[in-house]
Amino acid sequence: MSQPVTPPQPAPRPMTPAELAAYRARQQSRSRALAVVLVLIVILFFAITLVKLREEAARHRPVSAAAAPVAPATAAPTGTH
Repeated sequence: MSQPVTPPQPAPRPMTPAELAAYRARQQSRSRALAVVLVLIVILFFAITLVKLREEAARHRPVSAAAAPVAPATAAPTGTH
């Protein structure tokens, strides 16, 4: 069977300045929303990466270094005058 022939569509009429302004405003709004979503995804991926890196570092940290207390810094001994 052959496909039905569709009649040619009339050419779209040009937009009025008001329609064009509304179209551009919607376009700009969608662009901003998409930019916000992309930035949030990047932040989310970065946060997930940091958490995984910390977990991996904690898992590979030697037990003796993790359990050993950190000695307080002492001043250099001074000579008697």
